[in-house]
Amino acid sequence: MGLLDAVKDQFLDVIEYVDQSNKLIVSKYQRESGNNELKQGSKVIVRESQNAVFLKGGKLADILPPGTYSLTTDNFPVLSSLKAFPYLFVSPVIADVYFVSTRQFIDNKWATKNPIMKRDKDFNMVRIRSFGKFAFRITDVPAFMREIFGTKGIVMTYDIVEYLSSMVTEAFSIVVAESEMSVLDLATEYRKLSGELQQRLNAQAATMGVQFSDVLIENISLPDEVEKLIDEQSGIGMAKQDMTTFMQYQTARAMRDASKQRGGLAGLGAGMALGNTMAQGIQATVNPAASKSMVEQLRELKELLDEGILTQDEFDAQKKAILEKRS
Repeated sequence: MGLLDAVKDQFLDVIEYVDQSNKLIVSKYQRESGNNELKQGSKVIVRESQNAVFLKGGKLADILPPGTYSLTTDNFPVLSSLKAFPYLFVSPVIADVYFVSTRQFIDNKWATKNPIMKRDKDFNMVRIRSFGKFAFRITDVPAFMREIFGTKGIVMTYDIVEYLSSMVTEAFSIVVAESEMSVLDLATEYRKLSGELQQRLNAQAATMGVQFSDVLIENISLPDEVEKLIDEQSGIGMAKQDMTTFMQYQTARAMRDASKQRGGLAGLGAGMALGNTMAQGIQATVNPAASKSMVEQLRELKELLDEGILTQDEFDAQKKAILEKRS
């Protein structure tokens, strides 16, 4: 260190940190000279949504909430530093200063990396996946510095978010496994599941000084075979409610599928005959519905079109058939 640099270091410092990105959770204060010597009388500025943390010898020494402070500790007097000229102004006492953000960090993503097994009364064991977002803040700075920063050695913002994301995924798997909801009901109870997930996470994170201020489940997906089975069950339910519309829907789908296969429509007649036989068997087990008006039939067809069950061509064909039948 040159003489001018050494003398420059004797002037009082202003210790502060301004995060322009608003994305950093923990930031270390670093003097331009490269050392971490703190002098008596130096000014410490702690902004809103910040805490200043002082570590001495790797141990937590002091924490300052938002405000402006003057360091008056007797451990770092300016006069003592000036007397250290023979030792090149290097103080034997070194302290690290960290600024910890206590604001809310939002829009952090979480997702299941592997399928989660869910026991279901209708489908036995089902593999499900899910993803969503979460928000968090540091509510207990000493606990956070001890557990996350110190014990676990997690320093970088990215690593902290990754760690919390893994906590959300693990808690989600437990909540889903313990839930008595059927797989079919999970997709309609996102808000309830999110609340249970947030409650479990906060109970777990309290000792770490972290609070999950919001947890959101955006999607729960099921295996393709389960989705297909659900569609088939929906078709059976539709058949019980309105056999005429169901047979129109099945016939239209059969014509579309047959046109895509080798042999075209050659085997369609036998298939339709079998379908009619099955339809009669199903219809025999349910109460016969009263004949529906043309308007009701058209309205039901429109609902099937809006839900994506019928294509536009299928809808037009069935609509034409109903209108011709009434003419």
